[in-house]
Amino acid sequence: MVDVIQDILVGKNSVRILVCILLLIVLVQGVFAEAPCTLIKTWGAQGGGSNTTANGIALDSSDNVYVTDTGNHRVQTYLSTGSIIAEWGNRGTETPEFDRPWGIAVDSSHDVYFTDNKNDTVLKFTSRGSQVWGSEGSGNGQFDAPTGIAVDRSGNVYVADTGNDRIQIFHSTGTYLMQWGSNGTLNGHFNAPEGIAVDSSGTMYVADTGNHRIQKISPTGTVLAKWGSEGTGNGQFNSPAGIALDSWGNVYVADLTSRLQKFSPAGEYLSTCDTGGMTRGVAIDSSGYIYALWQSGPPWKIGIYKTPSSIPTQTPAPALASRPTRFEITTPVVPATSQNIATQTKIPAIPTTGLTTAPATAPVVSPVLTPATDDNATMAAPVVEVTIRNTGTQENILDTIAGFFRGLFTTGK
Repeated sequence: MVDVIQDILVGKNSVRILVCILLLIVLVQGVFAEAPCTLIKTWGAQGGGSNTTANGIALDSSDNVYVTDTGNHRVQTYLSTGSIIAEWGNRGTETPEFDRPWGIAVDSSHDVYFTDNKNDTVLKFTSRGSQVWGSEGSGNGQFDAPTGIAVDRSGNVYVADTGNDRIQIFHSTGTYLMQWGSNGTLNGHFNAPEGIAVDSSGTMYVADTGNHRIQKISPTGTVLAKWGSEGTGNGQFNSPAGIALDSWGNVYVADLTSRLQKFSPAGEYLSTCDTGGMTRGVAIDSSGYIYALWQSGPPWKIGIYKTPSSIPTQTPAPALASRPTRFEITTPVVPATSQNIATQTKIPAIPTTGLTTAPATAPVVSPVLTPATDDNATMAAPVVEVTIRNTGTQENILDTIAGFFRGLFTTGK
């Protein structure tokens, strides 16, 4: 690169050289500059209660916002404008009672899944009824303090079984499919994982909380990349908890600091978005707007942010206004006869008053999941170790640009 600059400086056409140098600077800035995020709106917890902690946030296809209000043992739903439109749940051990609801996810049919951290279960709520599966333990389909949860485009459910240091995958009906992971620091091992996100191809991104890193895992259990270490610098984490993907495949990570970090799908650090307190969860809408769940003393808050460099010039679709409605569901669940799954089909378990809806679309089927040969799915494929620096990528692109200018000026000397 230095030789190219020297060649340019001794060229005869100084004006042309100056213009090209300025163009080079603009190109480099355009490649690497990531504009800071901008706060669009923020609102606090509503609906009464002690407003202590909240841990999970998710969006449906109409950008309604779902929050697990952990300290108040309930789930709340908001319009993207911040107006509360529904809440449900009571503290207890009988479904649909909750004890520390934690992670939450919404599928394309607006069915809601969340983990009950204290009861060691997963709950599914639909407009037709509710369902619960799991129990305390370390066997297939059992949990120890589950936290994060995600649903792929085929309806498979991914659960961060935090106390058992693994990820378990289920059919949307609650049928156990497979699992990966065990305690440790090697590839595919975890230390109290919390956040999990799944892209359109079934690739998993896991917030390996206790190891202060992110692991990217293929649908068959192969570790494709991992990045991060303990710290507060760019690309470092302090117990990463929440993780989400945008439509372009970028990865957003919330850790126990007042920030979100954005990475490329390969794990290259891109930017930081400052929030107002300890950030627990993150979700991205279809337009790329960032919803962060954070807390700096009670109550918890939700902030909406945008990053101009990566979001088209547009505003979120207007949501339908709705009068806030409170729901409390206490009808007991009838136990199923197998697989530790309970179902309840006589109650409208998901409050739908005021929720906006999206037009139906043809389902997109992800690749079929292939069970691993053993519970820990030993990883044999090479792993991409991501170093959180931009210098290597910059040098490659700069060398490419330099080659262009070297060819441009070869005939002019």
